[in-house]
Amino acid sequence: MLFTEREASNKWCPLVRSAPNGSNADADGGRRLEGNCCIASRCMAWRMVGQIGIGPNGEKRDRDLDGRTQWVDRGFCGAFGEAQ
Repeated sequence: MLFTEREASNKWCPLVRSAPNGSNADADGGRRLEGNCCIASRCMAWRMVGQIGIGPNGEKRDRDLDGRTQWVDRGFCGAFGEAQ
């Protein structure tokens, strides 16, 4: 699955081996340890695959129709193979 860096930063990293002192519960009641989320392009496993446009209302775009599209990088965690 492809993510922008912002989207990836909300995902748990399965490679984290230590937990910080504080923790909290996420929205579905599971335990989410703060500081154990994906660090995206700062990780050696992150694979950049291209860019996607984000419009002024937050919608994803593949073209810049009005000159107001912000282009952001997107990629995936390459630690476990190719993105599907």
